Amino acid sequence: MMRITARRMWAGAACLGIGLALAGTSQAAGWPERPIMLILPSGAGGSSDPLARLLAAELGKRLETSIVVQNRPGAGGNVGMAQASRAQPDGYTITLSWTGPLATNLALYKQVGYDPRTDFAPVGMVGCTPNVLAVGRDSPANSLKDFVTYAQDKAHKISYGSTGVGSSWHIAGEMVNRLEGGRMVHIPYQTPGAALTDLEAGRLDAMFPVVPMTVGHVKSGDIKVLAVFSKTRASVLPQVPTAAEQGYPDLISDTCFALLTPKGVSADIIAKLNAALQGVLSDANSRTAIEDMGVRIQAGPPAALSAYLESEIPRQAELVHAAGATAQ
Repeated sequence: MMRITARRMWAGAACLGIGLALAGTSQAAGWPERPIMLILPSGAGGSSDPLARLLAAELGKRLETSIVVQNRPGAGGNVGMAQASRAQPDGYTITLSWTGPLATNLALYKQVGYDPRTDFAPVGMVGCTPNVLAVGRDSPANSLKDFVTYAQDKAHKISYGSTGVGSSWHIAGEMVNRLEGGRMVHIPYQTPGAALTDLEAGRLDAMFPVVPMTVGHVKSGDIKVLAVFSKTRASVLPQVPTAAEQGYPDLISDTCFALLTPKGVSADIIAKLNAALQGVLSDANSRTAIEDMGVRIQAGPPAALSAYLESEIPRQAELVHAAGATAQ
């Protein structure tokens, strides 16, 4: 009797395993059967919002469903990321995030409410955009060296704005601050628009935004961009030299965007999402639209995103600690 019972138990377990495997395959085969939600852990109108909406529209075409962007701002992206990490792992919630919530915040906050390495499954990288040094149109500085020299002059009290403590704007600013002896005063703003307004009005000396925030203002002549903090020039600001070209090769500050799902989504669904993403990133019209935002496309498999996190998380921790930045 014991042998029969054990045999039946093993047979039942085997059937259950086969059933679960078939259920997973069936789920992937029928997916998507309803709209998908894309959580963006920032507010509407930010630099990542246009990218999220473009991806939602183009991914939706390829997956033959609608993808709805849900803005979930708060705590530098932590609120939206925590919500996304708790979503059902059924493929109907995806997340567009960036370097801050994916790496910087882990060192900046005591608790973020999620772990990007264990609570999410990578879909793929989307692209990166560098921070830049921007000054008002009437600034006496016309190069990065000019700015550093000007900031080192004790006769001047230099202020720079950011979108908050620990933001990429702040970290990039502190990288420059270390070059000139730490004399710049950091002024955090609630919104990037407010910082831009003060920069244009001359109430702020500098800021270190990402490229997409500056292009229109450079074209209108309201601000000057003196340096790009990446290894290559930005295609939408081809006239602006990199920091490395101006003798500062260590000034590298990129914000990279990536697509993720909650952990537990089937590998088949992730493969379909990645294939759709690669289709968007290889499409000529989509590429042009994304690059016009100032984002350099970084296509690749999910493993490339995993590798990025493994290298970027400790790098951002070093930058945060060097800047002495902390957040609640």
